[in-house]
Amino acid sequence: MALQNQTDPQWAAGQLTEAITRHVSPTSAVEVTGVTIPRSNGMSGETVLFDATWDGDQHALVARVQPSGPAVFPRYDLQLEFDVMRAVGEHSSVPVPRMLFSEPDAALLGAPFIVMERVSGRVPSDDPPHTTEGWVLRLTPERQATLYENALSQVAAIHAVDIDAAGLAKLRDHPEAGFDGQLRFWENTFAWAANGESNPTVEQALAWIREHRPTSSGSEVLNWGDARIGNIIFDDQLRAAAVLDWEMLSVSPRELDLGWWQFLQRYYTEGIGAPPLPGFPTAQQTLARYSELAGVAVDHGLVAFYEVFAATRLSILMHRAGNMMVEAGLLPPGAPMRISNPASQTLARLLDLPAPEGETQSFVGNR
Repeated sequence: MALQNQTDPQWAAGQLTEAITRHVSPTSAVEVTGVTIPRSNGMSGETVLFDATWDGDQHALVARVQPSGPAVFPRYDLQLEFDVMRAVGEHSSVPVPRMLFSEPDAALLGAPFIVMERVSGRVPSDDPPHTTEGWVLRLTPERQATLYENALSQVAAIHAVDIDAAGLAKLRDHPEAGFDGQLRFWENTFAWAANGESNPTVEQALAWIREHRPTSSGSEVLNWGDARIGNIIFDDQLRAAAVLDWEMLSVSPRELDLGWWQFLQRYYTEGIGAPPLPGFPTAQQTLARYSELAGVAVDHGLVAFYEVFAATRLSILMHRAGNMMVEAGLLPPGAPMRISNPASQTLARLLDLPAPEGETQSFVGNR
């Protein structure tokens, strides 16, 4: 989790020069300039923005660096993320950045990383949330509706990717594929994140999920994983310019993505005490429109199950993030974020569980 990026820009420029020379331009001089490292950004690694010139042309690029220290996930597979993004870009209409190369050598930037072209545009903010301030809030309801429609259409387009034609059949055999693989991964992730600590809300939710697990998995499709509007770059016409952050990808039931999408909409409204954006559709309208876009009937009850699963998964990530923020000195020792945060509070309401104890805290405003 990139609570605070630590990489030195001047040092990174030299390392990136070496990497680009190795992978892209071994016979032409490479110059890296304009290295910018946001002080804080996403929850799953550092991002390095930079320009690189070779063969007389300047390229705006991004390096996504695997965490080298404490991280929100127990393991990362940047090579798989690179391969899937490149395949999606080559075999579908889904807009993704053009992928340049994957660097497995941790010696260059302290951890493996991938490099892609930088896409211009705007991203709905997480911190502060786009439902409380910022450019999305300032759009007219009609423009908000356009933004949402264009975002949701990308979820349907991802689910329509021909897995075999895209060369991604191996994902069906991945340990995290399908509901069983996902449940196993998240149970193991919770055990790792909690490290013996109790979290009654998550523990009760996992028991509920096991008890109410679907009897049929339904059709399995390519899942984006972190399917939410805040992982899309939009152009000036509010069209999706790039779909980002594929670290939670899998081949699983489409309802896995839809449950995550629905819960994140709930999280950024009910979860943080913000009113729904007037141009965004309701949960029922969202599923109806997705069905039209995807050309498939959606089982609303199954999506509701996967929304609980999504709330549980985000609560697990918040448990880990809370501990990381205490360790980083961003929250005081004993801070209750690991068990009392907007995700766990909302999860408790979904399952009619006792509210988690302590003040509700999150990463917003604390990084």
